Amino acid sequence: MLLETFLFPLGIILLAVGGDRLVLGAKGLSSKLQVPPFIIGIFILGFGTSLPELFVTIRALENGNPDIAIGGILGSNIANILLVLGISLFLVKNKSIDSISLKDIFVMLMATFLFCYFMYSGSISKNWSYIMIISLPIYLYISYKIFNKKNDNFDYQSIDSNIIILINLFLGFVLLIYGSQLFIGGLIFISKFYSIPESVVGISLAAIGTSLPELSVTVAAFVRKEGSVALGNIVGSNIFNIIGVLGFSVLISGEINISNEFKGINSIILLAASFWVLYIAMKKPNNTKLFGFISILSYAFYTIFIYL
Repeated sequence: MLLETFLFPLGIILLAVGGDRLVLGAKGLSSKLQVPPFIIGIFILGFGTSLPELFVTIRALENGNPDIAIGGILGSNIANILLVLGISLFLVKNKSIDSISLKDIFVMLMATFLFCYFMYSGSISKNWSYIMIISLPIYLYISYKIFNKKNDNFDYQSIDSNIIILINLFLGFVLLIYGSQLFIGGLIFISKFYSIPESVVGISLAAIGTSLPELSVTVAAFVRKEGSVALGNIVGSNIFNIIGVLGFSVLISGEINISNEFKGINSIILLAASFWVLYIAMKKPNNTKLFGFISILSYAFYTIFIYL
């Protein structure tokens, strides 16, 4: 009883420290390699913070629960945009929004349309997994060499050694993974203690729980005034969730069938949220807090709607 009580706050602490270490390591790596922070956000953090989705998806497919796998990816991508980006917009400055690559956002949109196609077709064949896995390194190469070629402004020189940078990255990933587990365990305990229906908690945890690393990294990045790293993480994570996580999961588990529950409002919200990112990037609003409020409020309404 006493141990479970501390799971929730301990998870928050680990997530906060892990996110800070990861951003610090990414910042140092960007300086050492002379690679734009946005690229580090997409490649390193986007992939790293998608690891929980990968573990959850593979485990769900192995247990014969494809709906949990698909729902986790769908819910996580919606949460990344409306919740994580929404909170970020309360902290971001306009110059950080300028750093978003529109071309990478268009790739995210293409991946989202592909995901919606899978949901409406009702299945994902193993042939699609080959295509997605092959396309992932191709996208990474194009993003680095073409999309962000001119994004080479470096106003920070790291004084950390290569060993310290690697330790920060490794420690950050480990703390995020274990912090997420403790945080979720704490929420489950709270739900049982206060007799909150498990059906309500379960779906929320699948989405928000796997988005905790993105949220932690994003907040830590903005605290350290690294908007490019944070926003690159959100865009990169959504691309990796679909192309990488789904692709590798189908490759390992084989063809999966998708229920009709994901058609309709869920896929529409996912598409709308993706276009919302594009709109924000193109508009470059001065009043980012208003856009953040709209995003968070939209996520709250969506969450309430799916439980009605």
